[in-house]
Formats: sequence, structure tokens, C-alpha cells
Amino acid sequence: MKNPDIHRYERRLETHRNVVRNSKILECNKELIFKFEEYGSLIGLSKPRLAKYLEILKLSAEIINKDFSKVKKEDIMNFVKVINERDYSPWTKQAYKVMIKRFYKWLKGNDEKYPEEVSWINTNLKKSELRLPSEGDLLTEKEVSKLIDATTNSRDKAFVSVLYESGCRIGEIGNLKIKNVKVDEYGAVLNVFGKTGARQIRIINSTSYLITWINNHPFKDERDTPLWVGFNGSNEVLSYQMFCKILRDIFKKAKINKRCNPHSFRHARATFLANHLTEFQMNQYFGWVQGSDMPSTYVHLSGREVDNTLLALSGIKSEKEKEKPKLQPKKCPKCDTINSHNARYCCKCAGILDLQVAMELQEQKEKRNVADELMNKLIQDPEVQNLLLQKVSILEKSFIKN
Repeated sequence: MKNPDIHRYERRLETHRNVVRNSKILECNKELIFKFEEYGSLIGLSKPRLAKYLEILKLSAEIINKDFSKVKKEDIMNFVKVINERDYSPWTKQAYKVMIKRFYKWLKGNDEKYPEEVSWINTNLKKSELRLPSEGDLLTEKEVSKLIDATTNSRDKAFVSVLYESGCRIGEIGNLKIKNVKVDEYGAVLNVFGKTGARQIRIINSTSYLITWINNHPFKDERDTPLWVGFNGSNEVLSYQMFCKILRDIFKKAKINKRCNPHSFRHARATFLANHLTEFQMNQYFGWVQGSDMPSTYVHLSGREVDNTLLALSGIKSEKEKEKPKLQPKKCPKCDTINSHNARYCCKCAGILDLQVAMELQEQKEKRNVADELMNKLIQDPEVQNLLLQKVSILEKSFIKN
């Protein structure tokens, strides 16, 4: 079976090709754009990257409105000025600059060096431009737990839990196959494929949800099948739009009014783990290249250790130090199976996991035993026996009359 593609990148790539073909940009620029796409494919650029190049270069051709091969430094300077003045996000502005610079490296620099027309372009983002969700916008563990509880089937329960705990990009989680999940004595390991290549992600709390879904999966015996499929009998992977709809419905049911998109879970998880992992470990876990600025950004957002240190210096004990993860899994004392944080009984042996539940059941059992013992003593009492016989006689007479 072909690899799942939740974003339908092949279709998107063809759409962008048609947009370029049917556009009013200069024919010579169309030809250069398609030649660059062909070259990009030869050197291994991904389909989403090629689609983005087609989109950006077509829009760049509209702004420059001049034969790409005859463009001067002044033309590029004017182009960058236009981009900077537009109401684009910092990421979009960066994409324009990176891609036009890369395009001219191929066109005039033999793909070895940047020509003078574009070598001056600064493609770095200022830290002040990096906009991540504020603390009030981030999903909390309590809210993730509410979302899990709001799901109505085993697939969605597993999806929400895995999406948060893994901290993966939606493309990494959405394109998983059943064979990419390996269950062991500690939980499960996901073999995901992302921007920086393949990596393994350990999940623990989500294991029981994931096992339940795989057992209910309509194609569970076909290991090469996508992990996330619909309930219509098709073995096609769900689309990105469908994943987003699933999340919107769950957010609405859980009455959580925060940004509802798959990446919100990654933001929340990265901020949470920034308090516990080193930057090297963060890069490994979240699939960032070593040396990336992303870990330090999330460390800043989480305020790692700063609050605790200041409170300790003031002689105040931090509440966060006492706080345990709300999604901490439960290990069965009988069979060592890992269960979800809110499980009351072991998913494997049905043993009781919650001490309070065990005490309540024991109390109920003792009450039943006392009640049974009292009933036995009552039945053995001669007066009670006579009373019962009289009552039975009365009921029999009433029954005969009717």
C-alpha cells in the first residue's frame, strides 16, 4: 500500500502547477519556474516544498513583473520592500525571502553561491517576531483530559491522547500506519517520519487508548494500513480537513474555547516538557535540528525554573513543585500493564487501579455481607418464620380469589 498522505500533497502540487500555467505572468518566467521545480525534484525537495516554491515564485513574478533572468539588485530590493510592507506574518515574509534567494542561487549562481542580486537578503527571523501562544491560550493537561473524555469512540480518544502526549506534527501522527506502532512493557513506541527524518517517540499514558483503537480497527490484521481511518469501510487515511473537523467537534462538546488546531497540542506539549527536558532532548523528541532556536523559545515561554527559584529565594514554596502531572499513567499492581490516567480498572486483567475505588468496593462488600448475615438470622428466628407463613397464607388466598 502507498504511504498515507493526509495533506494530499500530490493533488496540491498539481493544483499549483495549473495555477502557474493559467496565470498572467510572463511566459519566460513560467518556463523558469517549471525548470526550477524539475531541478528541485531531482535534488530531492519534497512535494510540499515544491508546491510552496510554485506558489511563492508565481506571486514573486507578479510583483517583480520582469524577466527573472534580467532582474537587477534594485529590482530585488524593491521586491523585498513590497513584501516587508505587506500585512503578512513574519513566517510568510521569511518564506518569500528564503525562496527567492534559493531560486536565484540556482538561476545565476549555479546552485553553489548566492549572486549579488540576492546575497544581501537577511532571512533570519528576529526573536521578537516569533509569536507563540500566550500561557492563557495554551491547552492545559486538565483541558486535554476533558477533551479525551468528550470523545465518543475509541479512534478519537486515541487520536487526541496520542496527539498531545507525542507532541508530534499532525503530518507525523496522521500518516502513521498500524505497523509503525510497537507495544512493549513500558507503553508504546511510534516510528514517525518528519522534516528531519525518522525518529522514535515513546508514549505511555496513551497506550491503553491506542491498543483499544487498534483492536477495534476495521483493518487491524492488515499492518500496512493507515492507523487513522474512517468508519465507512474504506482503508484510506483521514484527510487533514477531517482531523481538524474531529477536533472542532470535540472542543465544542468539551466546551473549551481555545485555538482549535492540531498544532495547539504540539505547542502545549513542548511548553510542558520544556520544564523537564534538556534542549538537546527537546530537539530529539520534537524533531528539530540540533542547534535550533525552538527549544529556547519554549523554555522562555514555560519560564523554566525561574518562578520556583524566585519563590525559593523568598522563602515561599512553589505550588508547581508539589504538582504532579495530571495525565500520569497508572500501572496495574497485578499484571504491570500501563493504563490511562483516568482508568479505574486494568484494561488487561480488570484489576482495580484506584485505591479509593478499591476501598469503596470493599466497603460495599462488607455492607452486603452484614446484610446477608442479618437476613439469615432473621429467617432462622421462629417468630419471623411464623410471620412469613401467615403472610404467605394471606397472599395465597388473595391470589385464589383473583
